[in-house]
Amino acid sequence: MTMNNKYHIFNDLQRVQKRNRNLVIASLFVVVITVVTSLVVVSKAHETARANAYLIYGGLRTPLSPITNSKRQLQLLTEGHIKQFHQLFFSLEPDLDFIKRNIEEKALFMVDDSGKRLYVRLVEKKYFHDVVVMDYRYITELDSIRLDFSKYPIPFIYYGKQEIEKGNSKTYRKLITTGKIKEAGITENNLNGMKIFDFEVLDNSDLVQ
Repeated sequence: MTMNNKYHIFNDLQRVQKRNRNLVIASLFVVVITVVTSLVVVSKAHETARANAYLIYGGLRTPLSPITNSKRQLQLLTEGHIKQFHQLFFSLEPDLDFIKRNIEEKALFMVDDSGKRLYVRLVEKKYFHDVVVMDYRYITELDSIRLDFSKYPIPFIYYGKQEIEKGNSKTYRKLITTGKIKEAGITENNLNGMKIFDFEVLDNSDLVQ
């Protein structure tokens, strides 16, 4: 083999090695870009998920508007939980099965023993029985909820009313309640992960029309 042929083979090997080296560098560059892009996408998705509050209503996980303020998020969750509890406990139809299902299977998992004691007292007074016998329909309407975030568990006052329908006639009652609310474990029966404590009805008197 001549010297020229040897140089020719050597140059070919150099070109192959250079091409392979460039290919490896290009592959590493693509891998790095892919990893960085993936990390950015995952990070943004994580932040978006954290910035969204969810409220469980009627067994469904309902997304609220994206928010970044943790206090605002807590406010939405607590207000939603309080509102849902009052709807389940105080909105009544002339149907005992409907009332028991809403209160015993849903509302009572959202409150401590104070809510259960109130329910037992109302049952003993035949309050729900009278609703069915008199063919009343109670519709709960929220006016406002006042929360005191300077304390924990968070004290609240619920301001609302009950519209009572019987046939074509309507009457109204105040519904003002108080209690405290704090975070609790998420369970199958309490998907909001909140719980009401020391619940009490302050005013349920008739409203003069």
